[in-house]
Amino acid sequence: MVRLLKPKVRIARRWFKKVLLAGFVLGVIAGGFYLVFKSDFLTVKHINCAVKDKTSLADEKRWCQAIEREVRGQRIFFLKQQAIASKIREKFLPVGEVAFQRKYPQTVSVQIVERKPIAKVCRPGGLEFLVDKEGVIYAEVPPESKDLKKVILELDFEPALGQTISPDIVSLILLEEPQISMIKFNGQEGIEAGASGELKIFFSRKKDLLNQIHSLQMILKKYKIEGKSLKSVDLRYKQPVVRY
Repeated sequence: MVRLLKPKVRIARRWFKKVLLAGFVLGVIAGGFYLVFKSDFLTVKHINCAVKDKTSLADEKRWCQAIEREVRGQRIFFLKQQAIASKIREKFLPVGEVAFQRKYPQTVSVQIVERKPIAKVCRPGGLEFLVDKEGVIYAEVPPESKDLKKVILELDFEPALGQTISPDIVSLILLEEPQISMIKFNGQEGIEAGASGELKIFFSRKKDLLNQIHSLQMILKKYKIEGKSLKSVDLRYKQPVVRY
């Protein structure tokens, strides 16, 4: 009888160990669930917020208060960083980037970077605004921007805060050679640009603008080598028309 009972004892012990292990695993899962979803241990309670390289446009107090309202009390594992950053950017136009860093268990550090202007834009005689590389018109011109290049826009809208300029127009504003000082729509299909030295450039709105810009720069390089000063370059046709 003793010999017959020993295998049953060994089986019972194995089952007991399995039950203990299963209980331990379930306990760990239950504890983890409570820690992550129910307890306050992993909720955000401390926010360190600052604006990097502040300009006169920075309103650090208001920006950080707005971020704190969005972040405090959130589960640190499930912090919706992109959604919060987008919301802050929409509310405060000068805000460019919002970077988050989690510091477990309850702290989040936030660094705000302002938009960087590529130019001042305005209608002829109108208010001047700052525009960034994304084409966002985000602020009226502050005093320290006096050395920033100005581009006069005569397009199909009045420049105003919150408007976004099309990528094609931004490409022209970003040009360093030639440096553009005026851009206007020429009829339904053309763009006229004024550059330094009274150079006039005509682009087609039906053709790829980047290709036209490349052609323009090749033409300018060629005529510069020849020592000729150009008056106009017309890129609307199959072959460029140059006057000097």
